[in-house]
Amino acid sequence: MSSSKGKTPDGHDSGDARPRKDGESAPRLPHEHDQSADSQVDRQPVDQGRAEKAHDDIERGVVDTDKGPVIDQVYDKVRKSSPDV
Repeated sequence: MSSSKGKTPDGHDSGDARPRKDGESAPRLPHEHDQSADSQVDRQPVDQGRAEKAHDDIERGVVDTDKGPVIDQVYDKVRKSSPDV
């Protein structure tokens, strides 16, 4: 089966929706780029790698070093000891 421009070998549209001007690809507007299928990267999300690393760290027994709870305690202590303004 011969494939024509914009078609896959089985006859379906290739999904190439790039704007054309005089038969050549024209630059996309920002909203066209964001919505186009070919601009969507098929890769592992960044957060997935972080989640896997966090899981591995917990499995290895690595302790959480987040200072948020400690800072919250200090803030509450200072706030209670200072006079209301």
